[in-house]
Amino acid sequence: MEKNRLLAIALITGNITKAFFVLLIAVMTVVLIHWHVSPETYNDVVITIDSSNEVRYVFKHNDNPASPEASISIADTGAVLSQISNASFYFHFFQTVGHFIILILILNQVTRIIRSVKVLETFRGANSQAFRKIGIYCVAMAFLGCIKWFEVGTHTRMSFSLGATPLAFALGAFIMSEILKEGNKLYEAEQLTI
Repeated sequence: MEKNRLLAIALITGNITKAFFVLLIAVMTVVLIHWHVSPETYNDVVITIDSSNEVRYVFKHNDNPASPEASISIADTGAVLSQISNASFYFHFFQTVGHFIILILILNQVTRIIRSVKVLETFRGANSQAFRKIGIYCVAMAFLGCIKWFEVGTHTRMSFSLGATPLAFALGAFIMSEILKEGNKLYEAEQLTI
């Protein structure tokens, strides 16, 4: 009974998380549209890129935002969101939305696995395929996030770094896929002997 309760909680949490990611995509899309309509609204939002290539949005309350020509680079001072070029902002938007879509796809596979475990069908070929898909999605996420590019006025910041965390998760998912594949073979062999 405890196992089923834990699996039910995991399913509910996964579904809530998927709904939250869909909501974030919708909010980001509304912000993108509003950014085109009223870019001066975002004069207090500054984008910074730290040394590990993490992009952060910082809210600054400054009456005199720096112009793109006054800043040395986006890494040194950040850039006001209203000063980012359209192309680089779209690039960052689609990259971020892509991450959320991949996370939703991963959660779909995880909930599918949890449902099969809940009905005691753990060592089935479908679970092996689900873990393989999760591994592929993790590799896609690593490559999707490997390029960072922002253009502010005449300054451009581009960097390339392959994230180790999604690749480590991909390796773990591929290993789990092979384990479940072998478990499925053993299960089928056992069914034939009975």
